Amino acid sequence: MKRVLVWGLGISGRWAVELLKSKGFEVYAGDDAKGDNPLEYLDAVDSVVLSPGIPPRHPLWKETEKRGLEVIGELELAWRFFNGKAIAITGTDGKSTTTRLTYLMLKAYHENVQEGGNIGTPFSQIVMKNPSSLVVLEVSSFQGKTLKTFRPHIGAFLNFSEDHLDWHESLEDYLWSKRNIFSRQGEGDFLLLNALQESVRESYTAGRKLYLLEDGSDGYIKSGRAYFLGEELFRVEGLKIKGKHNWHNALFASAMARLMGVPTEVIRDVLYNFSGLPYRLEYMGSYAGVEVYNDSKSTTVNSLTSALESFEKGRVILIVGGRDKGGNFEDVKALVKEKTKACFLIGEARERIAKAWQGCQVYIANSLEEAVRNAFSVAKPGDVVLFSPACASFDMFRDYRERGEKFKELVLSLAQPSAEC
Repeated sequence: MKRVLVWGLGISGRWAVELLKSKGFEVYAGDDAKGDNPLEYLDAVDSVVLSPGIPPRHPLWKETEKRGLEVIGELELAWRFFNGKAIAITGTDGKSTTTRLTYLMLKAYHENVQEGGNIGTPFSQIVMKNPSSLVVLEVSSFQGKTLKTFRPHIGAFLNFSEDHLDWHESLEDYLWSKRNIFSRQGEGDFLLLNALQESVRESYTAGRKLYLLEDGSDGYIKSGRAYFLGEELFRVEGLKIKGKHNWHNALFASAMARLMGVPTEVIRDVLYNFSGLPYRLEYMGSYAGVEVYNDSKSTTVNSLTSALESFEKGRVILIVGGRDKGGNFEDVKALVKEKTKACFLIGEARERIAKAWQGCQVYIANSLEEAVRNAFSVAKPGDVVLFSPACASFDMFRDYRERGEKFKELVLSLAQPSAEC
């Protein structure tokens, strides 16, 4: 791998270029968004580093494989120049929260701890600046698919549900890409698995498997207390983050921290002071007695399910919709009917969602602004306005962050704050 083509020049692609140049490689680079033609470079290179956003159906991927050239991603590239120890966290939902919690726990006790991957800092940037660190990585299925030598010391597979079928060729390919993250672990490594899901618990590793969430397993939550390997780690009443799914995220993070020697009191201190990440069931406050939650990061039906399960029956005014990712909205219909008093549907998926939720109180809105305005018009004191799209944002916004910021802006402009706020 002496002459390399880096395709896709987002932040991870740009750092991949910098890393390769620093190691003396001859680097070519381009991006579909700039109108570049990747096929023009293939005769000149030995390997291709692809952006995670480039799906396997892309002509470059297909032509590269046809020619027998190596195809890897930025995460795999960075690993080949890394001398430290990695913790890898994946799952359909909860990756970012679990990654941040794990990082904060380790940072509070260990020296030279970094956080990156699919969240925040590209791994290549970390490797250039701190190649011998302990790194906590959020790893997506897109990144997992192109891993060849990556071997995390500790891995966590939080959960699995249908998602990203607009990128992966099948649900089986999506699952394989998640499992591939841990497939090169060996003696002395650990893999923490959701024991409640067969597709997750059957993941292969040559390291030690530890099962979480099932009563009596290696780690579980019972009567409001979380245990791992027989030790009580925390009490859920002390958590600021809302929802059963976040209890699970906290358990996974705490278990990984304990495996790395972090004392229980340090774990509890981090957990009890952690108020969550932006756009992930983020509490915005009370407006004329109506609580508002911004869950813009919700891009799957599974994440919508977790959000709805966090609230009382019949109190939720739900705003949902965006670009369809192939999720099964019929699966959540019963929960929607139980938890919501009204649903306002937006984006490209609104008609499909309306059809799936026949019999529920659903209303089509032509914009997020219209949906927010209508939500507050029907909300009464004690109700909850929940923005949990369960879809991608790209039909209306650049990403979930821009979508979440727009929701905040609309709430602040259209809603009346409660006197105590």
